[in-house]
Amino acid sequence: MNKFTMRVAKFEIMRQLKKPAFWAATLLIPFMIGLIYFVSFVTSAHVEEEPAFDENSKIAIIDDAGVLSKRVPYLVHDDKDKGIEMVKNGEVDYYFYIPADFAENKKAEFYHISEGLEIFNNDASILNAIMTQDAASRVDALDVIALTNGYEIVDNKLTKDGSDANALGKAIIPFFIGIVFFMFIALCGNRFLLTVVEEKENRISEMILTSISSKHLIVGKIIALLVLGLIQVVVLVVPVLLLIFANCDNAFISGILSSIEIDPISITLSIILFIASSVFYAGVCTFVGSLVSTARDASSFIGPAIIVMVLPLYFMSLFMATEPNFIVQFFTYFPFSAPIALMLRNGFGTISIPEFCIGIGVVIVSSVIAIRLAITTFQKNAINFNIAKPKFLRGRK
Repeated sequence: MNKFTMRVAKFEIMRQLKKPAFWAATLLIPFMIGLIYFVSFVTSAHVEEEPAFDENSKIAIIDDAGVLSKRVPYLVHDDKDKGIEMVKNGEVDYYFYIPADFAENKKAEFYHISEGLEIFNNDASILNAIMTQDAASRVDALDVIALTNGYEIVDNKLTKDGSDANALGKAIIPFFIGIVFFMFIALCGNRFLLTVVEEKENRISEMILTSISSKHLIVGKIIALLVLGLIQVVVLVVPVLLLIFANCDNAFISGILSSIEIDPISITLSIILFIASSVFYAGVCTFVGSLVSTARDASSFIGPAIIVMVLPLYFMSLFMATEPNFIVQFFTYFPFSAPIALMLRNGFGTISIPEFCIGIGVVIVSSVIAIRLAITTFQKNAINFNIAKPKFLRGRK
């Protein structure tokens, strides 16, 4: 790689790394994640989960429907008004009334003394627990499991040759790379867009081109922006991964981690796609920036490109199909939508290795074209501040 390109890249990287604003924007999201996790940890450590009622709670139940068995110790054989009086007099803390038409209306009543503003009151669930325990004591243990859905169905997906498909495990890493790509775009979008516009606005681009070629300048800037974007992504992803592994004892997290399947070919192709897509996005943004004279104009041009890039997400159900239709095929090989489309199909396992390689090839070729266009247009429009007639044609040397 040319020494001038590396000088530009090094200069841009060091200039950004020295800015407090860069690190403030980079560390803001990890700081917020850590703060939320810390507050949640401290809160959960000091808040004890209290049962619905303790041994000292006084409960009365009047069951006119005969739902409960005689073994329930809280039954009171009296009328409804008597139970309400017991609550008012402080004889009981909780009073439940099951009317005679409970089987038809499926409604029971709950009376207790309110203590301030009670928006979320779970005391009514006491009756649910009592009725469930009483009903379970009268039926077989297997019937209880069947009636309460107290069981788990293990979904074993098989391939055509009879082996375990493990669709979730195979999709985790490709989808994770896709999420990182979204983060990369979100963090670096404006920086890509402004990389050449700010120099044109400051009218220093014509001076820069007297000492370095547009090719070395644009390629160096793109390399610097890619490195800075990766730094921001790493700073954001590493704390998230640390939190995940710190909570690997959680049944849900451990289940996901244990299901991850390492497919070297798929992971390698996903990484290549991520790099090529990032370069393509940087090239397109730089190309747009080389055409316009202000950042406001650039934002209006780059918007449609971003919309097309994320358009496959609106057709998510189509990408889950084993046999892709015309829309899926179009998004897969159309340069602007190919990155997201390829990531989706790779995650869902609906694309073959040759198709994946062809799609990556399309993105790589499109990246080269975008960068070439950015170099040419920047060279011809460096001192052109009118978007009406950008100079594409090569002039005299």
